[in-house]
Amino acid sequence: MVILGASPLQFSILSALGQVAAVFQPLGVALMQRLKRRKRVCVAVTAAGRFLSFFLGAALLFSSSQAGIVFLLALLFVSAGLQAVGGNIWIAWVSDLIPIGIRGRFFARRNQILVFSGMVVGYILSYFTDLFEQGGGALRNLASQWVDPDILFIPRNQAWWLAGIFVFAGIMGFISLAILSRQPDRKRSLQQQMSLRRKFSEPFRDRNFRMLLAFGVWWMLAIGVGSAFWGPFMLKKLNMGLFQMQLYGSLHMGSSLLSYSFWGRFIDRWGNKRAMFICVLLGGLNPMLWLFMTPANYSILWLEGLLSGFMWAGNGVVTTNFVLAIAGKGREQTYSALYGAVGGVAMMASTLLTGAFFPGALRIGARLLEPEQVIFGVGGILRWLSLVPLLAVKEKRGWRQWHRSPGSR
Repeated sequence: MVILGASPLQFSILSALGQVAAVFQPLGVALMQRLKRRKRVCVAVTAAGRFLSFFLGAALLFSSSQAGIVFLLALLFVSAGLQAVGGNIWIAWVSDLIPIGIRGRFFARRNQILVFSGMVVGYILSYFTDLFEQGGGALRNLASQWVDPDILFIPRNQAWWLAGIFVFAGIMGFISLAILSRQPDRKRSLQQQMSLRRKFSEPFRDRNFRMLLAFGVWWMLAIGVGSAFWGPFMLKKLNMGLFQMQLYGSLHMGSSLLSYSFWGRFIDRWGNKRAMFICVLLGGLNPMLWLFMTPANYSILWLEGLLSGFMWAGNGVVTTNFVLAIAGKGREQTYSALYGAVGGVAMMASTLLTGAFFPGALRIGARLLEPEQVIFGVGGILRWLSLVPLLAVKEKRGWRQWHRSPGSR
């Protein structure tokens, strides 16, 4: 998107795609209405979404950069939508396999593996991507022993390199699905003698779910504010290179990796609500730290990376696990689909509105805040305010009873 010259609104749309695609999650419930086995449907739908990633690099081949941006956004939207449907089916599938008392540790360990893999691959690929920039770092000098970097590693060839990365990502996605297809599938009872209308309306009659949904909407609205501008702000306003951004990402992900085990144990022992309370407090602090960064001095960014990595690790586990703890047995898929869909729309709305109503710079005393920093500050305040609906949620005690039961360890 940076190469294609995307506007702030287009960056907002890109950032919102993953969340707005969640509106398709209820289709997963509809697809499984009369089926007892979920593996085949989950793998097939997800594979269709990942297949489209092979063509993402084609956006760089359009003669018009705007046409390329539209193509890229449309393809990502369809791909993310299909994978959201597959993800919803997977949630129901895995909920039947993993007891509630150890789900916190299960999702924490799973996320830990995903983050580590992403960190290693992302670090390597970003380092190679920097070869195409002027300067190119030490790796460019090393490569000059075998090839002429002034011929191969030129900005014009960077588009082809990025297209190859998308193809590589698609191949790895299919390999992961081959592994997923070996996961056992437990046959479930057909709770769906219930009509789809009744199945989708039932959660809204649950007051506790409505309170959780109110929190989820507020929280997603808050984190959508400014979500499209963290990366562009680092590149354009702080003048950071891709390698520096990857270093920040590594601190973030390293912090997450080290904290997942803590969050898994904490959630299984003390519950999702208490964990989310901590995450919200830290989540509001992180954007505030960005208000003190300038191109001349952004040392505080590295501290923020550590704090945000810790916070988002907990948030990632809670987001998946909280709604499953609120839902009744056999209703996890429907509750999760509705929670994800409504929250996705909320984040999409605030992300797009931020791009559409992009503010100007703001002077506070001797301090001049960039437009992005104004947005970050507003987002931080909104995150803290989401504590109000969170306090009204009552978490079921099944996790605590399981934790204390004989043999549960």
